[in-house]
This record gives sequence, C-alpha cells and structure tokens, in this order.
Amino acid sequence: MKSREGKIVDAYDLINKVQSLVKKELEKREKISKKQLEERSLKIALAAIKYLLLKTDVRKDITFNPRESISFEGNTGPYLQYSFARANSILRKAKTKKLKEGCLGELEPKEAELMKKMSFFPSVVISSAVSLNPTIIANYAYDLAQSFNEFYHACPVINSKDKESFRLKLVQAFKQVLENELYLLGINVLERM
Repeated sequence: MKSREGKIVDAYDLINKVQSLVKKELEKREKISKKQLEERSLKIALAAIKYLLLKTDVRKDITFNPRESISFEGNTGPYLQYSFARANSILRKAKTKKLKEGCLGELEPKEAELMKKMSFFPSVVISSAVSLNPTIIANYAYDLAQSFNEFYHACPVINSKDKESFRLKLVQAFKQVLENELYLLGINVLERM
C-alpha cells in the first residue's frame, strides 16, 4: 500500500484473494467438505496475513507475496499451523497406546534443543509485552516450530521403545506452548491441515 500515491488495498479483497489461493492448495491435498474447505481456508489465509504483519519489524517495509505467505514451509503463519497440526497428529496416533513409565536416559541433542527453546517462552512473552513488540513472539514461534520439526525428523516418537512416553510428553508440551504463542498472535490453530 502506498497511501500517498493512492494505492490502497482493501482488507476484504486481500483476505478473499489469499483465501482463494489457499482453497486451491487444500483441494490439491485432500477431498474435504465445502464447509470444512471454507473454514480451514479462512483460518489459513488469516494466519498468513496476520503472521506476515506480526513477524516484520514495524520500521521495515513489507512486500506481500500471497503465494509465499500461504506456504506450509518456511517462515509463515501456515507453517506454524502445520507444525501444530503435525504435533496433534502424533498425539492422536499415540492415543491408543498405553504409555509406560521408564528411565529417561541421556537426552538426544534435538530433544534437549526443543526443551531449551520451550523454556524461553515466559521470558519471550515478558520481553514482548515490555517492549510492546509482537514480533518477538512471532519470531520465537517460528524458531520453536523449526526446533520441533528438526526433533520430529531426528527422533522417532511413536514406537521409540524406552523413550516413547517421554517424547510424547515433549510433543504435548510443544503443542501447548505453540498454541499459547498463536493465541497471543491472534492466529487460530488447526487440528488438521
């Protein structure tokens, strides 16, 4: 938008354009009802727009690329929603299993990294509030989601024998922290993407 030049973008037009792109992507992935398509696509479109605005320092110009903003990979709102949905999927698959208590043993590097990143959540929220800067939470959410996805790829969660119970609890903790972050950013979570 360049208001001095008269180039203004209507919010409804922007949301509708992004939602239309999201619908096309979702239709490629799976067949869902029209109602689910409307609900999911709107939540993803709003996440894409909100996150782009919140992750960018207010002193910097924003170049909005609708296609990039709806990507399920990279530093986007849908990527954060996808990470939440992935954690939810893991927990849903494991729900039927009876977890056993056991010795934790030595932590894998990616387990330790994820735990450490999650421990920063309270101080990140305080820092964001004190400086009135939601960008701090947005960037932390992305870093945390990256750590989770690296953990998920490096450490099998389900059927990991001695560590399954611990790793499922780690996934549960990540899911809660990310949900809290997204709530603070005004972004809706999705149980499934």
